[in-house]
Amino acid sequence: MTSSEITVIGACPSFGDDMTGIEYLEKIKTSATRSERYGFSAMLVYSDHQQFDPWLAANYLMSFTKKISPLIAVQPLYMHPFTVAKSVASLSLIHDRPVHLNFISGGFPHDLEAFCDTVAHDQRYDRVGEYGEIVRSLLSTKRPLTYRGHYYQVDGLHLQIAAGMKSDCASIFTVSGSSAAGMAVAKRLKARAIEYLRPVHHYNGISRPEGVEYGTRLGIISRQSTEEAWAVARNRYPDDELGREVRQYYTRVSDSVWVKELGSEVVVPEGHPYWLGPYSNGQASCPFLIGAREDVASELVGYLKMGLRTFLVEDPLTDEDASEIRNVFTMAEEVFARANR
Repeated sequence: MTSSEITVIGACPSFGDDMTGIEYLEKIKTSATRSERYGFSAMLVYSDHQQFDPWLAANYLMSFTKKISPLIAVQPLYMHPFTVAKSVASLSLIHDRPVHLNFISGGFPHDLEAFCDTVAHDQRYDRVGEYGEIVRSLLSTKRPLTYRGHYYQVDGLHLQIAAGMKSDCASIFTVSGSSAAGMAVAKRLKARAIEYLRPVHHYNGISRPEGVEYGTRLGIISRQSTEEAWAVARNRYPDDELGREVRQYYTRVSDSVWVKELGSEVVVPEGHPYWLGPYSNGQASCPFLIGAREDVASELVGYLKMGLRTFLVEDPLTDEDASEIRNVFTMAEEVFARANR
């Protein structure tokens, strides 16, 4: 989508308790084919306790698409780094395209408690750093790997099948960059730091660390007019008191920096496209931009000026949604390019 400088990544649908396995696979197929048709380069595949196995979901979505890649969420408690690297190489060789990785430290408190994992927030990112270094080394070097870390040690570990991967199938790494610990790991792994941001004007005069590629996660609903876009958004994400209470509870118990930041009040002028409604009601995991195409594109231009080039967008539910997302990114890129000539 748009130029090679901007990466737009969709999201695999979440599995729901009211779905059968066949129904969920059909949702994946619909979403993946739509995302590919409208130019998304990849799809985020979730991996928390409530979801399908992400590797099976990734293999399935790759089986009926031609170009789109999975961005698979991985965390140290679920799988050894050797198995991650081997799975990446295997899927890449089978489907002849990249398999990307989204490294997470484990943000759901109850999921960590179920594993009896008591590692503190910053130390979990240290663990992710070691984890990612082993994965990258196994995928990129032909020699056996010896690694001595605090959390992981390997001696002469060799992933032979990685030698058959094509050079254009190199994995993109992403990691949450909202905290200092997450940003440090992004630098360490040469990963793209994905942030959950406030409106652009909140960052006026704030400098950002150099040496990191930046991205963000957001939902987008745009239409020809502001009124039409907001009508769609409010119909799709109505106020939900129970969902709001659940979100407030998780905000209190989470040690995630971005969860705390999005849980605090965000003040925007009337008519501004930035909206936390779906997030606050527990209906989505990120802020949204809602409005006329020009207004949404203008906010995206602001993020581009901040240095963001990777955008993880909520799964578009219709072809119209996906088309609008493509259009606003095209508009934003054109405006940004003209401003930098």
